[in-house]
Amino acid sequence: MKRFILGIIFITSAIWADVVTLSPYMGMIDYSKDSSKSIKDSATVVGSSFSIGNLGYLFMVDYSHFDAKYKDSNTTTPNIKQDELTLAYGRYYDDFMFKVGYHYISTTDEQLGDANIFIASLGKYKWFGYDKLSYGLEGYYSYYNKGHDENYLVQKSVNVIQFTPYITFYKAFNLNLGNALTLKANYQITSDYLKKSYTSFEISDTIYYNSLFVTLKVYDGEMKTGIKDGGMVVFNTLDLMKTGYEAQVGYFINNKTSAALSYENNKYREYDQSAALITADAVNSIVVFSLSCSF
Repeated sequence: MKRFILGIIFITSAIWADVVTLSPYMGMIDYSKDSSKSIKDSATVVGSSFSIGNLGYLFMVDYSHFDAKYKDSNTTTPNIKQDELTLAYGRYYDDFMFKVGYHYISTTDEQLGDANIFIASLGKYKWFGYDKLSYGLEGYYSYYNKGHDENYLVQKSVNVIQFTPYITFYKAFNLNLGNALTLKANYQITSDYLKKSYTSFEISDTIYYNSLFVTLKVYDGEMKTGIKDGGMVVFNTLDLMKTGYEAQVGYFINNKTSAALSYENNKYREYDQSAALITADAVNSIVVFSLSCSF
């Protein structure tokens, strides 16, 4: 089942002082009402992130639980239930950083089964006064021991490699106003699917004004069994992701507490094992609320 780990971690700290941050979140997913587009009805996700770090390092743990139900209330197939655990460690220096991590998924969905995702990224950054240019490469290796390809004839292992180069430019207009623009490309390679590679693109822009921030994201292209948001979001299905957008509004209540509300809309072709039920692209909508508290 498609998995969304959604939440935000905000770290506000004095230089080199360790800060502990707890970020609980909850979300609701609404699938297309037309049964020719999706056999799923709705889903919920609840979870929390825990992190500790300073300007030199960050260690993060995230756990979430996902539960999806089908449109047909008489189906003998139970809800899809999924638990996910993510561990990540990042190290930050004067002009570069690196991050390693691991994302584990335990699921009742038999399309791909349980997942093991390994995360690694390397980034560089340069300051121009208060402005900042960041760029780098994220890499992901996904392994599904009991998966299937699109033919769904035999159970087999599925391996997916993904490279995500990115570039971000932050512009500080004054002490109260700033803007961050990020461009990403996702390139996936797999010998285990009928199509051997997929490419997609993402653009996001965040405006900071005093204690308020607003983020707008759009993506386009094709992604199958892909990964987003630094390894926090995993699409562990055979669904073909196509286009989508997200809008998020957040507010820093004080220097230790923030809250955010987001809305996401995704267009995709849901995988149909029978090749007879799904005949058109589906659209789902996701609403997520998150809270972040630092100590």
